[in-house]
Amino acid sequence: MIRIVLIRHGQTAWNIGEGQDERFRGLLDMPLAETGVVQAQVTADHLARCPLAAVYSSPLQRALRTAEIIAAPHRVPVRALPGLSSMNYGEWAGQLYADVARRWPDLYSSWWRDPFSIQIPGGESTAGLRDRAVTALRTAIARHADGETLVFVTHQVVTKMLVCALAGLPNGAYWQVRQDLCNLSRFDYDPATDTFTVVGLNDTFHLTPGTFRVTGEGTQIILVRHGQTGWNAGAGSERFRGRTDLPLDDTGLAQAQALAARLTADGPDITVTALYASPLLRAQQTLAPLAAKLGLPIQTHPGLLDINYGRFQGLTHVEAADLYPELYRLWRTAPSRVRFPGGESLADLQARVQALLSDVAERLPGPIGRDLPGKRLVLVGHEIVNKLLVCTLLGLDLDQIWRIRQDPAGLDLFQQGGPGLTGRDGEQWLVQCLNDTCHLVDARAPL
Repeated sequence: MIRIVLIRHGQTAWNIGEGQDERFRGLLDMPLAETGVVQAQVTADHLARCPLAAVYSSPLQRALRTAEIIAAPHRVPVRALPGLSSMNYGEWAGQLYADVARRWPDLYSSWWRDPFSIQIPGGESTAGLRDRAVTALRTAIARHADGETLVFVTHQVVTKMLVCALAGLPNGAYWQVRQDLCNLSRFDYDPATDTFTVVGLNDTFHLTPGTFRVTGEGTQIILVRHGQTGWNAGAGSERFRGRTDLPLDDTGLAQAQALAARLTADGPDITVTALYASPLLRAQQTLAPLAAKLGLPIQTHPGLLDINYGRFQGLTHVEAADLYPELYRLWRTAPSRVRFPGGESLADLQARVQALLSDVAERLPGPIGRDLPGKRLVLVGHEIVNKLLVCTLLGLDLDQIWRIRQDPAGLDLFQQGGPGLTGRDGEQWLVQCLNDTCHLVDARAPL
């Protein structure tokens, strides 16, 4: 595997507005603000213990300076790639979103509906940006060997575009993917199969340790995979767990405590509205320390129950491959086509997950999130359940579940808001982060 770390540059003087007060920056070559230099240095300190084979950057100075600060501890040169430069916004460059909305109302509306459908006056198309950025990244990767870690420092529009392209997300997911300043978005690239796996998205824990992000007023779903059991990879030979009611092992119990500490670090400012878990013991044990801290009951929900593996349940992967070679091969290559003998299919599981989302929404007063500013729902499920739920919220094909990593006791954060495809009242879920394991990571292993 080649590890890829995408990093958005640090703050500039124009990275302070939000919504209609934000500006289209693009190719305007502005320096880092003092805060941006600090963000870059904190990011560099975080990555100092991780050997970096190369650091690539947009040629614009806000990205290039961020990259130079990150590269310094590793004594590697920064290689500027024109393909990583920000978008050419043409006549929109330097203008407030509000001003563009007034001057080009139809085009601006189309930009927010589908950024791939327009050509910016005097600028470039989003599809053109995607193609040049992906080409630049792939050309750089081709220079490197298995086991190396590569950093790419660029701009919000480029990191969003690369995240969508590398993860195989549909065009409509562009607005669902959040990319904060100096965040880390990580992918594993397998040269043998030419596939990218999402290891984590929008990690900013190095900038705000001990806290959990809260933005906007929409309801948040914190989706957690249960902690480690004796049948998980890392504790022995991984087995098909499914409906087997396993307890957490000692590592899993420690992970549950760390999760509770992470989600209560902000104190009483942000309210957790409800706690939901799979009916299986390992999920409820993962949620128990948080429930005790918050004084909330754990509500079990069948939509979070692990997939029924039928005759595969309890088998190691080696045993399953020996006993059911064709079915196992299909599970690893085209999982949407598999129905486990005596068990379920991914389509069955997706129906349960969609019913879960509707049911949880109905239990909240009013249109979900609209009169509950800052509310959070915590859901604890299983690896396949969580992978499938992420795919469902992002519009990914079910055959892409292997490209979404979900580690034990890792968490995903979704926030509802904006017009879109999924959710009640025509709203969609925005991705704040995926597979956040910062509460678990050993200080010696920043990535």
